[in-house]
Amino acid sequence: MLLDDPELRRRGPGEEFALARARMGDKASVTLRAAISDLFPPAQRRPRYTVRHLLRKAVIGTDSDEITVFRERAAPDDESAAPEWGFQVGITATGLQTITAAVPVPDEILADPAALAAFVDFRLLVRLGTAENDVLLNGKGGDGILGLLHHAGVRKVNDPAGTVADTLIATAALCERHGGSADGMVLHPDDWWPLLGDGFLDRLTSAGVKVSRTRMVPPGTAVVGDFTAAATLLDRRQSTIRMAREGELGIGGAGIVAEIQEGLAVHLPGHFVVAQLPTVGAIKG
Repeated sequence: MLLDDPELRRRGPGEEFALARARMGDKASVTLRAAISDLFPPAQRRPRYTVRHLLRKAVIGTDSDEITVFRERAAPDDESAAPEWGFQVGITATGLQTITAAVPVPDEILADPAALAAFVDFRLLVRLGTAENDVLLNGKGGDGILGLLHHAGVRKVNDPAGTVADTLIATAALCERHGGSADGMVLHPDDWWPLLGDGFLDRLTSAGVKVSRTRMVPPGTAVVGDFTAAATLLDRRQSTIRMAREGELGIGGAGIVAEIQEGLAVHLPGHFVVAQLPTVGAIKG
């Protein structure tokens, strides 16, 4: 069943699925012309960037699961003032994949359309956002997404420069070494929250830098980059919410599955830097 409200002006994903469940029972499945990981309701009143929100997006209309994109590489040891003059320009094939999240659901929730709609919007969608963060950062590639932490050409900094704030500033400067403009960072919550104390996050915001916090990057690690110019989220703008198939969750009982289709094209891997942050003791010192 296709979405009845394609622009989601009257109903959210949970309400659409509750309507499908009322019509189709245990075979309920609804296709939405949207990326539902963008639609987690609490994000409207407490904005929290996911990795998706840092990236430039391109809507993909082709039925192919493989997209050809451009990619530029710098010479490994090029220390010239403007190393981008020597970049090698080529192409690469980027795979699209279906990202999936599934949760068990009690029968009492399934029997109540209002409770079911809330369950989808407030539990299933947040699980999907977590799965998406994991794939965009840690995906293994092959026929699907190769995450940012695994791309060849992404630079690494293993020696922290003073405090966490000092290290992030130095890493942002290094990100611009190849002509980029650092506009995004990904941090673990353990590293994000301490930065509130001295207003450092506010200063990043005033400089146009968005910060995503997620448990899908290891504590003590930061991904800093020109997310707008260096990579593109290839978005099919197609999502599905459906009842889980028998045995799909690996446990007994009913479940609900959410799926989105997308890919990640990294055009300028050298515009991303993965930095190791100092320990808590170094933060205080």
